[in-house]
Amino acid sequence: MKKIKIILTIVFSWVLAFMAYAQRPTHIPKENGPLRAFESVESVIFYIVLPVIIIVLYVVWKRRKKK
Repeated sequence: MKKIKIILTIVFSWVLAFMAYAQRPTHIPKENGPLRAFESVESVIFYIVLPVIIIVLYVVWKRRKKK
C-alpha cells in the first residue's frame, strides 16, 4: 500500500508539472530590454510620482491615526 501511494504521488506531481508547463503562453512577445521610465511624462508620473504620493499619504495617515 505504501508503494502505491509513493507511485501515485510521483505520477500526480509529473501531471501537475506538465499542466503548469502546458499553460505557458507561447505567442506573447518578450521584451528583455530595460525599463524606460524616463522616456515620457506619463511614465515618470506613473512610476515615480504616484508611488511617492502614495507613500507620503500613507505616512501622514498613520501619524494622524496615532494621535
